[in-house]
Amino acid sequence: MAMASLSKPQPSLSLPALSNPISLFSSPAVVLSFPFNRTAFASPRLFAIKTGSDGSDLLRKPIVPSEKDLVGISEEVEDSEEEKEEGFVDWEDRILEDTVPLVGFVRMILHSGKYESGNRLSPDHERTIVDRLLAYHPDCDSKIGCGIDYITVGYHPDFVESRCLFIVRKDGQLVDFSYWKCIKGLIKKNYPLYADSFILRHFRRRRRS
Repeated sequence: MAMASLSKPQPSLSLPALSNPISLFSSPAVVLSFPFNRTAFASPRLFAIKTGSDGSDLLRKPIVPSEKDLVGISEEVEDSEEEKEEGFVDWEDRILEDTVPLVGFVRMILHSGKYESGNRLSPDHERTIVDRLLAYHPDCDSKIGCGIDYITVGYHPDFVESRCLFIVRKDGQLVDFSYWKCIKGLIKKNYPLYADSFILRHFRRRRRS
């Protein structure tokens, strides 16, 4: 006697039954669809379908930026270049800005006729000479000695045609000092990395240092 089978017979697979898309990834980012039929089985067509929830499209055609977008980018590049230029420091110009007014100030005192030989400088002029020039002289301490009574103008004992600055010490001794040495000392103190090249370029050889 033939026994009845309790299992339901499985349908046979045929090519039309595979017409649904086949997902190749666990994530639903990309689904590849292979529609089979009797005429296209040998050469299936590939379709890209955007299904990702994050809005990604792996096979999307590149988007060419508009002229408006490019203008914005170019402006940002120009701004960054300007910032770099603003960060640049021309140390030679910086040194000149610090020293040229001082040189002009001393020449005014020596050659403008404001002070005759032996005249004491005004308190403001004297303070400027002591604080902004004499303080940078390489032999400042030995020049000052026992202390400054006042600063005056006179002719150098060895170079009778050259007017220069003098310290009148508290003991009455008269001591000359070169303001050019003071200027060089200021540059070496404040700009040690650039002092030698600057001095070599801008200071000509003088009869006395």
